[in-house]
Amino acid sequence: MRERSELHPRLALALLSLPSLLIAIDISVLSVALPKMAADLHPSPTQLLWMNDIYGFMVGGTMITMGAVGDRIGRRKLILICSAVFAIASAFAAFATTPGMVIGTRAVMGVAGAAIMPASMALIGRLFPDPGRSVSAMGAYMTCFLTGMAVAPLVGGVMIEHWWWGSVFLLGVPVMLLTLVAAPSLLPEVRNPGAARIDLRSAALCLASILLVVAALKMLVNGGWSWPPLVLAVAGAGLGWVFVRRQHALDDPLVDLSLLRRPGVARVMWVLFLTALLMGGTSLFVAFYLQSARGLSPLRAALCLLPSMVVMIVAANLGPWLGRHVPPSRVVLGSLLLMTAGFVAYAVIPAGRSGLLVVIGGGILATAGIGSAFPYLMNDVISKAPPERAGSAASFTQTANEIGIASGLVVLGSIGTVVYRRRLSAGTGYADSSWVDGFRRAADLHDPALLGHVQDAFVTGFRAVGLFGVLVMGVVLLLRWRRTARPADRRPDSVTTQEAVLS
Repeated sequence: MRERSELHPRLALALLSLPSLLIAIDISVLSVALPKMAADLHPSPTQLLWMNDIYGFMVGGTMITMGAVGDRIGRRKLILICSAVFAIASAFAAFATTPGMVIGTRAVMGVAGAAIMPASMALIGRLFPDPGRSVSAMGAYMTCFLTGMAVAPLVGGVMIEHWWWGSVFLLGVPVMLLTLVAAPSLLPEVRNPGAARIDLRSAALCLASILLVVAALKMLVNGGWSWPPLVLAVAGAGLGWVFVRRQHALDDPLVDLSLLRRPGVARVMWVLFLTALLMGGTSLFVAFYLQSARGLSPLRAALCLLPSMVVMIVAANLGPWLGRHVPPSRVVLGSLLLMTAGFVAYAVIPAGRSGLLVVIGGGILATAGIGSAFPYLMNDVISKAPPERAGSAASFTQTANEIGIASGLVVLGSIGTVVYRRRLSAGTGYADSSWVDGFRRAADLHDPALLGHVQDAFVTGFRAVGLFGVLVMGVVLLLRWRRTARPADRRPDSVTTQEAVLS
């Protein structure tokens, strides 16, 4: 029988992972529930957009602030408070009678989710002070999150098939109640006892800056390049500059930007941002390739994506296991090479049915690479932060991922669109504004020849995106190659870490 000292951290990790599973499900499940919600609540187009997007906006916009709040008031306390808030908001969302109620409750759930995730990841380092075990625990945590993302459409579909759309929100209530009951005895309290009050002006600047930038990126994805999203992006960047200047001027800033000056941290943050950019951008092309270019049904397309998701979940645990036998730096470098091979596959997609196998194989390689590297990259940043600011460090990494994914949809989407239009113009003499319009027009006209031209132009754009991914991964590999060997790269059993500050 395991000693209590060994069992306690495992139970605590399981408790921390359960809310992450629900938060992940909540990110994706609304896409399944939205049609029935729209039929019952009759939202306007704008309200429908906000119902879908508000949760992600609030997660991305408040995560840095909530990470700092957890460092100040205590991460266990913040998890308890936000678990209660998440459960109450979920119950209200389940029985919402107007679109405004859904938008409001989803916004509250987003803020609560933004608080729970960085606080949980920061506590993992306290529960597993050995770096090798900490990386493995981070892999297990990410496995729960990825599993939630993978099963959300299935779970949501089954629940809506047998109950009403509000049932998908009730999933979070029992899990959060379990957290409220078990957390006081299983989770340690970790905080910065000397921290000052939260600077509300900094929090407002951070929220406004990130929301404006993310909103601009989403507008660019949905409507293309125009003045309104560019104005929002410039305004968001300007507020971000004011936020950074304010952090440098404050004696006790909301976010300790000196973390980025610690050895290797800035490079890891760039790696996280660039890999998220590529994964977010290429996911758009893979979805259109399967359903529009290859003509697969949504179900068959989902089955084609399933191997990548399974491999990513396996890799999130396999990577930390390999780190016990070889230097972790080699595991990360090898993982990034795997990811690069995935983008090479996208860059050489052949015509015909063999292209489908190449795209599926590229997706498997890319997700295997990021899945095995991600726990190390996350742990690399969090472990470099002072123990009392680990929550802020965790929120940094998550925000880099959020903005990276949104940026990838714009950057890679723009590259693919430019190449698509040139190819289509060369083949037909005219060009649609995007491949979405091209596929729609070919279907409306029932013109097989036009459809062939559109498919060929889209695949050419996809290849260009794959080539861009290879070039960006070259930069990522250079960032890791130049990384100086540090104690975290030695065998886990030879490393000691600082103890967290307890209250």
